[in-house]
Amino acid sequence: MPARAVQLHTGLRERGFGTFEGQTYAEIEAQWPEASLRWKRRDPDFAPPGGETPVQVHARVQRTVNEIASQHLGELIVLVAHGGVMDMLYRLATQQPIGSTRTWELGNAAINRLLWAPDALTLVGWADTHHLDEGVLDDSSVVSH
Repeated sequence: MPARAVQLHTGLRERGFGTFEGQTYAEIEAQWPEASLRWKRRDPDFAPPGGETPVQVHARVQRTVNEIASQHLGELIVLVAHGGVMDMLYRLATQQPIGSTRTWELGNAAINRLLWAPDALTLVGWADTHHLDEGVLDDSSVVSH
C-alpha cells in the first residue's frame, strides 16, 4: 500500500476554550467562578467567552468524520487528534450523551478503532495500548543490519 501524505483538517482541532486558554484551573476558578462551575459540570451548552460548547464540538467532529470518510470509501483512514475530539468520536459511536460523565479511557497514543457508515459510527475497539507494552518497546529483540 503506497504511503499517503499527511493532511491537516481544522475540523479535528481540539475544542476552543476561548478566554480559558492559557489559564490554570485555579486562575479560571478565581476569575470566572460561575463559568468554571458550568465547565466542570460538563454543561453541553456552555462555552467560555470566545470558545466552543461541547454541542458545537460534537457537531464539528461528526461533520468532519462524515466528510473525510465519505471521500475515502472502502479505505483505511488514520485520524490523529487530541482527547476532546477522541471523546466526541467515542460518544458518537456509542451514542453517549454529550454532557454525561466520561467512564471510558482516553489514553495517550492509544489506538481506537471505529467503523464508519453514512448513518452511524460503530465502536470496534477502544484504548488499545498493546503497542506500548514494555516487551514491544524493547529493541533488544530487533535484528539490525
